[in-house]
Amino acid sequence: MVLSEFNLEGKVAIITGNGKGWGKHLALALAEAGADIVLAASSKKAIEETAKEVRQMGRRAIAIPTDISKSSDIEKMVEMAISQFGKIDILVNSPDLEFAKPFLEVTEGEWHRVINTNLTTVFLCSQTVGKHMVAQKRGRIINVISGLAMRGLSNSAAYCAAKGGVIQLTRALAQEWARDNIRVNALGHGWLSEETISEEEQLKDPLVRYIPVRRLGRPADLGALLVFLASDACDYITGQAFFADGGVLAHT
Repeated sequence: MVLSEFNLEGKVAIITGNGKGWGKHLALALAEAGADIVLAASSKKAIEETAKEVRQMGRRAIAIPTDISKSSDIEKMVEMAISQFGKIDILVNSPDLEFAKPFLEVTEGEWHRVINTNLTTVFLCSQTVGKHMVAQKRGRIINVISGLAMRGLSNSAAYCAAKGGVIQLTRALAQEWARDNIRVNALGHGWLSEETISEEEQLKDPLVRYIPVRRLGRPADLGALLVFLASDACDYITGQAFFADGGVLAHT
């Protein structure tokens, strides 16, 4: 019974892109659990390649080039997804624009760009998809965040503020939509790398030595936790932030 609750067969998931290639790993994890996948990001080539890999796993997948900073683009994407698959069960919001600069040097334009990319897009996608989830009385929303949503870092005020805002949005929506059988949670990551680096080489980096498990994370490390948050096994959990960060937040 426990394992069956993690099965996502018959579920449809939308994954918004973050421009870093992590969307591929998120998509493949959900597809492995049985979900059909809708990929929405501005990088057309990348999402089409990922969609192809999902289909090779025996799942349905479509790639829809989308500017998730524009509500009109998001609405068209959602309409296409519903037209193709008939419903939306899971939304994974994973935008991530990193930005580091001394606070006194941050321009108003830069501030708005970081907030709009990392927070406003989550608002727009959640609102548009949320209308369908509320109507169907079920859904899962997972907002991918950084450990900097919980802890401050010098020269990263705009990024920390945006990611912290996503946690608060997660908590508020979890309460607002709980009785509509919609679960809203956040999935946090630490320092990730897609490069293959030996453990010996990694330990030369003071940053890696700060991480309790003594290695950088890999995008694939998020997969199992994502499947859990998207599944029926998560029915009694909402408004929470879970971190796959190698133990970094244990320092705080």
